[in-house]
Amino acid sequence: MGTKKKIVMVNTEGVGKSVEEEYLARNGYTDYDLIRIDSEDDEDFFREAEDADGVIIVYANMNEEAFSRLKNCKVLTTQCIGVNNIDLAAATRHGVYVGNVPDYCIEEVAVHTVAMFLNCVRKIGIYDRSIRAGQWDVAVGKELHRTKGKTYGLISYGNIPRRIAELLKPFGIKVIAYDPYTKDSAFENGNVVRVDTLEELLAESDYISVHTPLLDSTRHMIGKEQFAAMKDGVMIIATGRGGVVDEEALKEAILSGKVAAAGIDVIEDEKECSSVLKGLEQVIMTPHAAYYSEEALVEVREKAISQIMEVLEENKKPTYLVNR
Repeated sequence: MGTKKKIVMVNTEGVGKSVEEEYLARNGYTDYDLIRIDSEDDEDFFREAEDADGVIIVYANMNEEAFSRLKNCKVLTTQCIGVNNIDLAAATRHGVYVGNVPDYCIEEVAVHTVAMFLNCVRKIGIYDRSIRAGQWDVAVGKELHRTKGKTYGLISYGNIPRRIAELLKPFGIKVIAYDPYTKDSAFENGNVVRVDTLEELLAESDYISVHTPLLDSTRHMIGKEQFAAMKDGVMIIATGRGGVVDEEALKEAILSGKVAAAGIDVIEDEKECSSVLKGLEQVIMTPHAAYYSEEALVEVREKAISQIMEVLEENKKPTYLVNR
């Protein structure tokens, strides 16, 4: 028997520690050593990964230097949708396939987005905090308005925004979306009105949610100029990636009254939990939790390991190959 192939992954919390082992056993893949490292920020992770055939990450910063250390790696998968922490050009130069899992938490993020939207509209968080402080007064939530007849704008129209549009239908809201990369048929099938420019969406929407991936071209794409172009009293939801919305500009827009409320699941500095938005009562925040359910964790982990095996066992490209 030859030497076993090696897969290195960051230790993953939730749903037990055996998802990957069970996947390998279930599919008869016995010639593999699966090595778990507690933290992908730890030097131990990269030291183990140097001779690995496959690597599974979550948030590790995979830059040129990191890929140069993967001497034997043929495939790297991330247990995420976004790949902004991976230098795809560097991966390609080093001959490493990169796969993500773009479809594992569509329902979770869509429901979380709509929940945040409804919380902002009905000021549930403000009422809750008021009652806990000993105040029983409907006036602390004024003014509240009906959603029926209003317009909801989706920035990006991928899988998650399309599900959001479906969930919004019972509320009598007109849904519009801006996404220059999506075919007209997707908008028609979802009964969503396509707008040609971001400026058009900003001007028409009473509520806006941001689902754009974080790229150099999208960093702070929702900033001071964009807030100025919005309706007075607009509500903003961000459940995509921190950094797409300029938090300083959002704070200014909230304090000026331009933005009435915001639901924020992602911030720029999640490692230190640092944001200028944390002290504002008009903002509800969750800790990048929109993706989470126990079922989603199992799905993402199985799809990450399965793409490793597509390359190592089947000599195929990963199903969700990113660096085409």
